[in-house]
Amino acid sequence: MTIAQTYAYAPLVALLLAFAITYFSIPAIIRLSLVKKLYDLPDARKKHAARISPLGGMAIFGGMIISFVFCTAHLANPALNSVLVALFILFITGVKDDLYPLVPYKKLIGQVLASAIVVIQGNVRLESFYGIAGVNELPYAVSLILSIVFFLGIINSFNFIDGINGLSSSLGILASGVYALWFLYLQEPLFLILSLSILGSQLAFLRYNLWKAKIFMGDSGSMILGFLAALLTIYFLQANEQAEVVVLRKIDAMVFAFSVIIIPVFDTARVIFIRLFILKRSPFTADRNHIHHALLDIGLSHAQASLSLLGVNVLLVLFTFLLNPVIRASLLFTLLIILALGLSQIPFFIKKAQKKRGQYPSG
Repeated sequence: MTIAQTYAYAPLVALLLAFAITYFSIPAIIRLSLVKKLYDLPDARKKHAARISPLGGMAIFGGMIISFVFCTAHLANPALNSVLVALFILFITGVKDDLYPLVPYKKLIGQVLASAIVVIQGNVRLESFYGIAGVNELPYAVSLILSIVFFLGIINSFNFIDGINGLSSSLGILASGVYALWFLYLQEPLFLILSLSILGSQLAFLRYNLWKAKIFMGDSGSMILGFLAALLTIYFLQANEQAEVVVLRKIDAMVFAFSVIIIPVFDTARVIFIRLFILKRSPFTADRNHIHHALLDIGLSHAQASLSLLGVNVLLVLFTFLLNPVIRASLLFTLLIILALGLSQIPFFIKKAQKKRGQYPSG
């Protein structure tokens, strides 16, 4: 077997290696957390009954980063070092917050630093709006600022929705799986391997988190997952723009990318609006206004709620992809927002109806 043939198996090796490392490291992390009393206790908002380790991000990060670095030794990319440095900054920030909770602004500093490194040094940034609102190529300074804001938004979106078992990892599996297919088509081996490393680690983590959760991913996991979702999204737009033959026009690619991450983005925007303009309090104040909380309140289990939201996200991705050739992008984007808004209200209508009939679960 030649070296070229060996390297051809790197994506598959990345998927399997990330899965194996994460899968077999989680039991050790659970035991360590119990021995050292590093666990998450239930409270009025958190409904789990047992002491559960919040350090799943350590296994996710370990499986993903070892697999990614090992399987990309033969590849060169200007963004690689920046991505690795940013990931380590976010990981350290997240672990610190999981062990000794940080005030929001300190966590934000780590997020801004990581995002700025990959945007400025790695040049992974939003370079154009492709005609949306009449805007095409962005000035460099504007591109930097908007890209950092985008990273911060997606990082915190995944952080915010990590409130029930399996939700963040399920949506992470969807995003990394979808982008893996695109990077395979676009012949982008570095980001294909990165996508599959994320996919493998999340599949392994889901085994311990979806049913009768034994571990949580914590901020170290959710922030890294959000960062990687933002990274894959922007690089997908860049790669699609530079490709000679593409399936999606550039403006269609933006709408499609939005559909991939629509659940965390839409729910976070909705919750922040409620906190700022209805409840008149900090957007970082924890509450039970998320869609996944409403699904729990109407009687679904954690697994049922997570898989329901995953199913909706899959349908929205397919809806966007299939209608791309026949509907102009602006109309498709509008339909996507309307559809997401309508679907998001269903559990709240059910909850209200149950309450009227006296069927609303207590507590």
